[in-house]
Amino acid sequence: MRPSVLPIYELESAVVGALRAGGRLIVQAPTGSGKSTQIPQMLLNHGFLNGGEAVVLQPRRLAARMLAKRVAEEVGSALGDLVGYQIRLESKVSAKTKVRFVTEGILLRQMSFDAKLRGINALVFDEFHERHLYGDISLARAIQIQQTTRPDLKIIVMSATLDAGLLREYLAPCEVLVSQGRSFPVAIEYLQRSPNFDQEPVWDVAARECERVAGLTGGDILVFMPGAYEINRTLQAIQGGRGLREFVSFPLHGELPPEQQDRAVARTQARKIIVSTNVAETSLTIDGVTVVIDCGLARQARFDPHRGINTLLIEKISAASADQRAGRAGRTAPGVCVRLWTEREHGTRALQELPEVKRLDLSEVVLTLKSSGIDDVFGFPWLEKPEVKALERAELLLADLGALAGQGRSITELGRKMLRFPVHPRYARMLLAAQERGCVRPVALMAALTQGRNFLLRDSTKDVEQAREDVLGEEHESDFFLLMRAWSYADKAGYSVEACRRLGIHAQGARAVGPLFEQFLEIARKEGLDVGEARVDDVAVRKCVLAGFSDQLGKRLDAGTLRVEL
Repeated sequence: MRPSVLPIYELESAVVGALRAGGRLIVQAPTGSGKSTQIPQMLLNHGFLNGGEAVVLQPRRLAARMLAKRVAEEVGSALGDLVGYQIRLESKVSAKTKVRFVTEGILLRQMSFDAKLRGINALVFDEFHERHLYGDISLARAIQIQQTTRPDLKIIVMSATLDAGLLREYLAPCEVLVSQGRSFPVAIEYLQRSPNFDQEPVWDVAARECERVAGLTGGDILVFMPGAYEINRTLQAIQGGRGLREFVSFPLHGELPPEQQDRAVARTQARKIIVSTNVAETSLTIDGVTVVIDCGLARQARFDPHRGINTLLIEKISAASADQRAGRAGRTAPGVCVRLWTEREHGTRALQELPEVKRLDLSEVVLTLKSSGIDDVFGFPWLEKPEVKALERAELLLADLGALAGQGRSITELGRKMLRFPVHPRYARMLLAAQERGCVRPVALMAALTQGRNFLLRDSTKDVEQAREDVLGEEHESDFFLLMRAWSYADKAGYSVEACRRLGIHAQGARAVGPLFEQFLEIARKEGLDVGEARVDDVAVRKCVLAGFSDQLGKRLDAGTLRVEL
């Protein structure tokens, strides 16, 4: 579909008029309407970016990169010239860049170092209905900046589905524009019986349904799975079936190299099956899909009070997310969506996802706010206020780490140093402690290992587990040390799939740790830390772990069990 005939262009004059009349705008438009690619171009074409740039916030790195590439192509510019992107570990921008797609943490960090957002004319918050923590905080800070030092700053909030009433009140005065979009009907099918994924794995159920419905339409199939592991198992099940040989199949998730991500969304001569995480739910539009197989699951980040950190859990998606996924089948023709749960169960699902501000640890954003001079985080203008105990817990942890001090819990010099590392304050504190103990490299590796998903495969056979123990040693002291040895093995083996498979290591997952490790070493180097090679002192490393997790120190109650008292 040519950009000029995308549904969002019906709102072009209204968008331009609203932004000239005021500084805030809400755009509600369904997935596939063109809002993510065309609204930034409207800003560019109508003079809103003269002397500055538009920063477009995306919840996911994959979407930020792909959207930047698409917009650059549409405006006839090389990627990184007029249009670019900036995500963790990767940046393609230049002095000429006028439209910069970024992930949410990038903007929040920029706000902490430049409270006036110099050189930025407009902020576009895309897919805001996902209610990521950094998106909420960045929007609140943007409003504060607009009200104080930058009344000329334009703020645009966009989403396929959102609570426009809540946002309209929060952003008032602002205008709300709605695009109806264009879509075809999608027939929804449910399973007749509740599935038992312990008896028949979800990937086998999905592959069976792919075979059953493949002949109902002539288009491509999009399968939703919660993560890379389930995606790979689904692809194995699909490729092992007889009824899908006319299809080519592709994975799509954030851990893939860019060239593999591009192949998944590119047009092909043959029909294709894309097995994706929820990145394909709203962030990306994949043309040609007329069948969706939805497992109804996603990985959600939640605070784990027992471990004192955020962790990823596989959970049921909300009804709103299920509707978004189903809509992907009706973009270009009538379609079918098969939900791998019963219709009765569907009625028990949550209507919307719980915002991250209600379910995540807040210590990192609290430290960021403190660095911006906002000491009273309880009085901060949150879109939705977090629980008081969550803010108290964040301040208590930061004080314990030495990042905050005094009755007003103001940020310390140590806290400012911790912010220079793009990791949770616990790991930033560990890195600074490592400088004192001469073990920066192993602690930087620990920090890198915590940023991705566990690359030790869960379903390893007894033979693989024995081989792993023979080569890497027993898992008796700490997950950290076993993972460090596993990564070192994979790195020395050149991330060979065959060598890694022998020890139950996901080669691609292990490879992804390397760039993070190098980034942390580079930051440490710039901060004056000694990152030279040295003999690893396990005792020193353990003391660094204690510096970051002193509140998790336990006293063993019984020598024969793992029962402890914190």
